Amino acid sequence: MKQILKTGVVLTLCLKAFARRTFSIGTLAIGAFSISAFSPGIVTQAVATEGGQTNWASGVQTIYPALTPAPGQTLWQDYFVVNPNGAYSSTSRKSAVPGFRATAIANAARLFHSWHGEFLGATISSSAILAINSLTLRAGGQGGTAFGANWLYLAPLYLSWHTPKLHIYLGEGAFLPIGSFSKTDVVSESTHVFGFNQEAALTWMPTKRFDVSAEGELQINAKNGATDYKSGNVINIDFGANYMLTPALPQLRLGLNGFVTSQFTNDVQNGRRVGDGNRLAKYGLGPQLIWFFKPPYAVALKWQHEMGVQNSTRGDRYWVQFQIPL
Repeated sequence: MKQILKTGVVLTLCLKAFARRTFSIGTLAIGAFSISAFSPGIVTQAVATEGGQTNWASGVQTIYPALTPAPGQTLWQDYFVVNPNGAYSSTSRKSAVPGFRATAIANAARLFHSWHGEFLGATISSSAILAINSLTLRAGGQGGTAFGANWLYLAPLYLSWHTPKLHIYLGEGAFLPIGSFSKTDVVSESTHVFGFNQEAALTWMPTKRFDVSAEGELQINAKNGATDYKSGNVINIDFGANYMLTPALPQLRLGLNGFVTSQFTNDVQNGRRVGDGNRLAKYGLGPQLIWFFKPPYAVALKWQHEMGVQNSTRGDRYWVQFQIPL
């Protein structure tokens, strides 16, 4: 489910020397997990700044985000992503780190349950996500690998309202870092950052053959106690639109998906602003394909190309997502 996944393969990187400065009705509801969950901390021996890091994966909530399990139902939703990155872009330079290469492979498993009963006419749901990542990095003449758990995302309360054509979803959750982290390692398993995430989503199905969705997330980051570094807060919007190509094949939908991510407060370390603020910005766009088996079984493939990147990794994201009932 973010950043998601600052999003994409989110990396904690020392940049001072280079740039001042992550279902019901048979639909596949995409949850919140972060590619940053897959991407750990990247540091040098002297300093551990944290550019390009979030606990939400931008672009994960592009497929029916406002749909929830039926009351009493539990779903397993799984998100697998491969994120090769060929550059790290600063505010002013497209390739700010010489020799930068990084590949993140990550998986997040989500348990999503809806409870019996309602509150203010809303379905009540809860969710838990475990993110595991594998990262390979080379930058500035250094390199390293890491594999393990990054964080556990707990979202005890979601409220959702549903009509035949319109679905609305509100919720909040917390990222709890559980993997190992060392400020002296080139690569670490975990971001080592506690975070709060507020979600709001909408899915509209005006016809049986067309649908459009969007989800916004507000990400509030705590300080990394090991490095005295506080990443700025981030707003992210994921979106997607799908179309049934022919009624003769109702299981198949083809669509367009993307995201826009913007950091709105500065990064701070040791009580001082980092460089020019080290604010992340990026957006992505690409196709997605969804195949529905017998409800609520579904699988989705999608690709996102990252553009307009500032203070984060730059590359492509290749997703496989599926859902099964438990």
